[in-house]
Amino acid sequence: MSNMMLLRIWLVLLTVGICRVAAQEPLHPAKVTLNKDDRNLTPLVNRNGWVNPEDLISMPQCIAQQDQSAWLSTMTKCTSKQCTSHFGVICTHHQWLTQLSCLSTGFSSDVVEAYLSYCSRSVLAKAQLFRWIHTITGRTWLVDVGDANELQTLSPASLAKGYASIEVTDKAPRCLTDSASASSMEPFQHVMASCGFTANTGHTGNAARQWEYSETLRSIIALGFETVGYDLTQSRIEYGDYFDKRCFCDAFSPDLNAEPCSGPGLALTRERLWLNATCGPTSLAGDWMDGLKTTSFAYIPTENWRWPNCVTAMPQNVIGLTDQCMTDACELDSSGYCKIKRAVDRACFCRNISYNTCKGSCQIFETRIDYVKWLHDLCGSQQGWHGLPKHWRHLAAPTPLDMIPWRWSIKPTRNSSPTSVDRSKSSKLTQTCASTESKLGSLVLINTGTLLALYLVPRTGTMLPAYGYLQYSRSWFLAGLTIAALHLIANWINAVLIRSTLGYEDIPIFQLVLLWCSMPRFTWLTILMICVQPFKATSSSAVKSCLFAESILQILSAFHMIATVNYGREHNFYSQGMGRLATVSSAQFMYAGALMWLVVIIVALVPLIQAIGGINVSARGARVSVSKSQTSKHATPNSIQELMAQFNERWTWLEEKLVSHWIDKSQDLEETPLTSSEGQAYTVYGTLPVKGPGNQIINRRMVRVSLITIISMIFLWVAQWLFWAGFIGLSLEEFCPPKLGVLTVIWFASSMAVALVAVTP
Repeated sequence: MSNMMLLRIWLVLLTVGICRVAAQEPLHPAKVTLNKDDRNLTPLVNRNGWVNPEDLISMPQCIAQQDQSAWLSTMTKCTSKQCTSHFGVICTHHQWLTQLSCLSTGFSSDVVEAYLSYCSRSVLAKAQLFRWIHTITGRTWLVDVGDANELQTLSPASLAKGYASIEVTDKAPRCLTDSASASSMEPFQHVMASCGFTANTGHTGNAARQWEYSETLRSIIALGFETVGYDLTQSRIEYGDYFDKRCFCDAFSPDLNAEPCSGPGLALTRERLWLNATCGPTSLAGDWMDGLKTTSFAYIPTENWRWPNCVTAMPQNVIGLTDQCMTDACELDSSGYCKIKRAVDRACFCRNISYNTCKGSCQIFETRIDYVKWLHDLCGSQQGWHGLPKHWRHLAAPTPLDMIPWRWSIKPTRNSSPTSVDRSKSSKLTQTCASTESKLGSLVLINTGTLLALYLVPRTGTMLPAYGYLQYSRSWFLAGLTIAALHLIANWINAVLIRSTLGYEDIPIFQLVLLWCSMPRFTWLTILMICVQPFKATSSSAVKSCLFAESILQILSAFHMIATVNYGREHNFYSQGMGRLATVSSAQFMYAGALMWLVVIIVALVPLIQAIGGINVSARGARVSVSKSQTSKHATPNSIQELMAQFNERWTWLEEKLVSHWIDKSQDLEETPLTSSEGQAYTVYGTLPVKGPGNQIINRRMVRVSLITIISMIFLWVAQWLFWAGFIGLSLEEFCPPKLGVLTVIWFASSMAVALVAVTP
């Protein structure tokens, strides 16, 4: 009896131990097996269709964001306390378990339909819901058969409008993020949350225990939920939080008549730019771009602000406008959202500036051109702005007056105030101006003075008397000074006459005298007339005097010639074939003449210095040298050397012709007898006999200097004519000398006197 009692006690203790061990064994979470064709919930511990609630798949995100009462109620109905441990017929352990078959029938289409509209906002949220329903119930639809066909296999293209980082909400103004949808009155943040997803599916809350039964609430409660992940599309994106653009734009609709952000202003601009970048222009009114504070035009970022070149001449109140009109504006980033920048309000700035606001260098030639273009680019398109003159297009290009290299002019000043006695008399002098033809005609008439003097000299018998060479070699310097002085005296007298005229008191006499030194002169014709005469000792003296006088005048005229070339270079008048002067032919003549003058001076100066520093040769030596140069022809390696050789040959031939001409026309040679009674030997030069001891020696330097002088002066004469023809045509009313007839007479007399001095001892 006692043994039987001990055996029974041992069996009871063994059974209790086993039950306790079974009761203490944990129920592992369920595994979701994802096959290509199906998704099944496979709890590790399944007690005849009953599972621990925490074994169930986590609640979908879209359900957790809504009222969960109906969802939790359905799960609660399928959850009851079940005995998980028995001792015989006695239950030793109870646990709240959920019946899978009950869930399969409990989550019917009616239950899901109440949550579907919210979960259908985002295709990712709807796909997550479908996965939960399919895992729990095995259905391949949500509410109606076929409504989940597109959810079986998602791809990035399933997000029709794409997605954006949740961080872009920071670029939306506070008034927008605090507002609600006009149609549903759903807050902005709630709509954003309903459309949000993460880069990968994850859990929030208690990831190890998603569900539990609360005895206090007598209901299943969720301890966390599963977030929607982009990995549902079988693709990957960078880690972070995102939202479905289509989802948001379909769910949130602002009131277009009473926008969340009042305007105009920066907040309204940020709101519209954010909605446009996120949902497109269809989410806004048709005139949504009106009044935006963007840096595209109306507002200029401070780093893009540019002053004109004449900024140093601008008044201080204009410089201060940038600070006065400074504000915040939106600069669009690569996605079209607002990036706040400090900028200058274009309308504010333009209201306070016009062309006449800035004087000085802002209205002088190229700085004026830059100033006009700056004003036009800045304010030209500003509505209601009329700050530029009507002829502003002419100001934006070089005007004829801008093409004159100096700022003074020969015209009466407006501040002249003649007395009542001589008012009527002086008005004619200051108001009338000679025509361009009259001015050019006066230059022609002045040049004819030289022609007249050269025509009268042979008739008066004053042409080059035969004085000794030594006498004239000493006087050419004074003769040259006399010629130059006659020109300068005539220029000075005319300048004084102009300045003594009422209204011309401010004319600079010195600069006017220098300018008139560049007038075309017939000096080359005077030297040519000397050279065609029979050679005498006086020929060299006359050529030297003319060359010395002309050198003085050309040096003085270099002031304005070089100034013209330099001015044209600084302002690109010579670039692209004088394209900048294409509309003003007079300016082309003037600048071409000045450049030609400078080139001729440089080209002629080198051979002239070489000729002056050469050696003296006799006529015979010259002739022999010429013949040798003509017969010696060396092979040249290129065409340039061939051209130079041909030029040297032609030049030597020209010198020989001049030497032969002087010898042939020499009266001394014509009067020398062929033989002498004393039986003295004679030297023969070609076919002309020349007395040996008394043979006249021709200075080869003088021959070459004469030729170089004549040729270079012809080109200088042409260059000066181009310069003055262009200057007179260009200056028009700016070159209006009074008493033009009197001035012309003085110059005419001076040119005659100069020619007479040049050819007369």
